[in-house]
Amino acid sequence: MKKVVLAGGSGFLGQALARSLLSDGCEVVIFSRGPSTERALGRFVPWDGQGLGEWKAELEGADALLNLTGRSVDCRYSKENRKLILNSRVDSTKVLGEAIRGCTDGPKVWLNSSTATLYKDRRGDLAPHDEGSQDFGSGFSVEVAQAWEKALGEPVIEGVRKVALRISIVLGKDGGAFPVMRRFAKLGLGGAQGPGSQWMSWLHIDDWVGVTRFLMEKDDLSGAVNLAAPEPVTNSVFMKGMRKCFAPLGIGLPAPSLAVHLGAVFLRTAPELVLKSRKVVSSVLEENGYRFKYPTLASALEDLSG
Repeated sequence: MKKVVLAGGSGFLGQALARSLLSDGCEVVIFSRGPSTERALGRFVPWDGQGLGEWKAELEGADALLNLTGRSVDCRYSKENRKLILNSRVDSTKVLGEAIRGCTDGPKVWLNSSTATLYKDRRGDLAPHDEGSQDFGSGFSVEVAQAWEKALGEPVIEGVRKVALRISIVLGKDGGAFPVMRRFAKLGLGGAQGPGSQWMSWLHIDDWVGVTRFLMEKDDLSGAVNLAAPEPVTNSVFMKGMRKCFAPLGIGLPAPSLAVHLGAVFLRTAPELVLKSRKVVSSVLEENGYRFKYPTLASALEDLSG
C-alpha cells in the first residue's frame, strides 16, 4: 500500500490504523470534518461527509479507501440523534461511491464500516453467528446497519472490491469503551452488568489494525466480514477478567438491569449497548488464514493492563 484514504479517520480506530500504515511508509490521507490537531496522524483534508468537494481528488491514485464516518452511538436514542446516526453513515457512504465512480484511477478496494450488532440477540449455548448467518435482529441499530450496508452495495463500480466491516467492541487504551470499563473496575464497579449472561464479542486494537490491513491486501475477499476475536465471552466472564486486572482486591459491585437503565438516563446513552447479547465470530478470517495476535480475552487484557 502506497496511499490509503481514511474517511472519518481522526478517531480511535482510524488513528491506530494510520499509525501502522505510516510506520510502513504509506501515505495516509484523513477526510475529517474537524481540523488536524498537533498529535493527529495523517494528512487531513476537510470534508462534510455529505456532498462532493475538492476532497474527491485525493481518491485518485489511492490503493485503498476505508470509511469510518459515523455519529457516535454512545448517546440517547432521541429522534434527532437517530437521524444523525443514520444519515452520517448512509450519506457518507453514498457520496464516497459517487466520488469513486468519477475517478480515473481510484482505489481498488473500498472497506466500509458496519456493525456486528446487526445479528439477532443470541444467548446460552447456541453457536455464534458468522458471516453465513441470516438471522438478523430488529430495532433501530439493526435498521442502521442494514441501510449502511445497502448504501455500500448499491453502486456498481467496476474493478472496485468492496468489504463491509461488521465491527464488534474494539479494546484499546486510547479510546472506545475500554477506558470507561477500566475506570469502573478501578472504582470497584466492575461487577456483571444486567443479567451477565449476555455475550460480548470483542477485538483487541492490534487485531483491528491487523484485520483491516489483511482485508485491504487480500484481493480475493469481498462482502461482509465480522471483525471479532474467535472467543466471545459472557458479560460476567468479561467483567471478571476486568476485575482481575484492574479492580482493588478483585472486588466489583454488579449493576442489575434496572440500574443499567437508570444509569443510561444520567449518562445520556442507550442501555442496549450493554444489555444486548452479541455472540459473533468470523469464519471468513479463519478460512483465509488470518492469525489473531490476541485470540483470547485473557491475552488481550494482559496486554492492555501492562
